[in-house]
Amino acid sequence: MASSSPSHAERIATVTVSTKDWVTRATTEHTIEIQKKIVAFLIRAYGSLLLASVAIFLFQGFALWGFKLSETVLKFIGTATIGEIGGLLALTFRTVFKK
Repeated sequence: MASSSPSHAERIATVTVSTKDWVTRATTEHTIEIQKKIVAFLIRAYGSLLLASVAIFLFQGFALWGFKLSETVLKFIGTATIGEIGGLLALTFRTVFKK
């Protein structure tokens, strides 16, 4: 009885790729991995900074444990929070909608 399944040698396909194509593919994969790491770090950093800003405003608003900051400092923190959100949105839109 002859088997119709391919032999081991037939199952292993040899793909010939030019050096230029291989280098281009490896470089692209490396760049994408680095970009993923950078974005993941920035999202964690922005998220923790945003949580810290919200916590400061909650402490100030409810005067928890005698927490009291000047109005100038609170304005600075509010401006920085808006900047954080704007930076995160700009990063996201630039990455997602990049041509």
